[in-house]
Amino acid sequence: MEDLYSIKFTFEKKIREGLMTSLSNVQGGKYYVFGSLWECFAWAAIIGFIYEKRLPLTPPMSDKPFNLQTMKNNGGEKISDSLICLCIAKEQSLDFLKNPEKVISIINEYANGGFYHIQTMIDNGEHSFRSFEDVKQEIFSRELVSNF
Repeated sequence: MEDLYSIKFTFEKKIREGLMTSLSNVQGGKYYVFGSLWECFAWAAIIGFIYEKRLPLTPPMSDKPFNLQTMKNNGGEKISDSLICLCIAKEQSLDFLKNPEKVISIINEYANGGFYHIQTMIDNGEHSFRSFEDVKQEIFSRELVSNF
């Protein structure tokens, strides 16, 4: 069995080439809201958890550039731990932690739902997410909609 922190995340190719690349300071991203792809992914996962947006991923898939260890090694230890805690809250059990692939799958699906929620907000003109200020505005405008 693989270690939870070594399993790489998966995301849809269109998400990587669209939102993730445009919001991250990698490969010529337009808006540089996030310094790396994992930060954008974690933000989308949190949005997915908060708004109860869990979507299975559909092919084609993108490459798998990072995992929880990448987050921990780059200043995101609390973020990686929080993603695991959010899984525990949603699953209302600790049993699933025995299967690291399941944990990563849950995070992947909430991130996927979060990315689609973000895209919907952009498409509806609610946010442009062209700066960190836009992200902060989204955070502070959230209503508590989750039943953690």
